[in-house]
This record gives sequence, structure tokens and C-alpha cells, in this order.
Amino acid sequence: ANYPENVSLIREITSLPVIGIYKKIYKESEVFITPTLQEVDSLVEAGADIIALDGTKRPRPQKQTLSDIIKKGKEQYPDLCFMADVSTEEEGKYCHDLGFDIIATTLSGYTPYSPQISGPDFKLVARLANRLSTPVIAEGRISKPEEARIMLEIGAWSVVVGGAITRPHTITQKFASALTAQSL
Repeated sequence: ANYPENVSLIREITSLPVIGIYKKIYKESEVFITPTLQEVDSLVEAGADIIALDGTKRPRPQKQTLSDIIKKGKEQYPDLCFMADVSTEEEGKYCHDLGFDIIATTLSGYTPYSPQISGPDFKLVARLANRLSTPVIAEGRISKPEEARIMLEIGAWSVVVGGAITRPHTITQKFASALTAQSL
């Protein structure tokens, strides 16, 4: 769930674990997924059980570092689970070594230095699952049940299906485009 207010609303109606992110733009940084410790604090206050942070090595706002955020976060919230959204195998290993509880492939294809592929990054999920002891969540451009199944078969601990569920207009556009092209 994005934003503390959404986390809070979801928390009111379920006891299931809630993954919280806080997308916030800072002029001095490309990092916008829970970029600072302040956003972590807001999500904890809202009731998130798992906090997802940008796990890239890109400079963060306010001269905070990912290493400092995870260290302070784990000290302040020892029972909280921290998830790193990464784009490469190197970032996954780095976040594993920093002590993240979960590694997710969320940012693969969304950083200029990660593979720019149109579908899910099966290779990254397989490499991380085989290399790390930390659970790996497959996330990013998974839009078909077969893709989710393959992710589990190659070692993903869990699979996030985001836009394929939360953006029905995208699915409708794909069908409309395919059917329009077929009738021409």
C-alpha cells in the first residue's frame, strides 16, 4: 500500500500483513520509494508490518544512506520486516548484506542500468533465489498466471502481481489493441 493513509485504512479492516511504501519525490534524488527514515517512521505509525525501500545504491535525499536507514530502522523497530526493492543482482546482494529481511525485484527495468526487458525478469529472480538466503519476492511486469507460476518454480518465495490487477484499464487497452489489429 502506498502512503501512510492507505496503510492505515487497510490496517483498519485486516490483520493480514501490510507492505507499506511511501512514494515521495525529493528534488535532489531519483530515489522515491520510501527514500528516508522519516517515511519509514510514518509507515510504522500507520500500521505497516513490512516496509519496502528503494534498495539501489543511488544517492538518497537529505544525505541519508540506505545503510544508515536500515541500521536505524532495525534499531528503532526490531520486530518490523524490511524489504529492499532492487533492480540488479549486485543490489540484491548488497541489501542482503545490509540485513534486509526480503529482497524484491521491483525495480528491474526501472533503473537505466538494469535490463530493459518488456516482461518479467526471470533471470534476476532465479539468480537472487539461488544466491541469497533471504526470501526473494518476484515483482515487476508479471501479468499472466503462467509467469507467476514460473517465478515460484525458479525459486521466488512469493510473487507480487501489481498493475495486472490494480490497473484494469491497461488490460482493457491490450485487448482492444489486439482485437483492433486483428480486424484490420
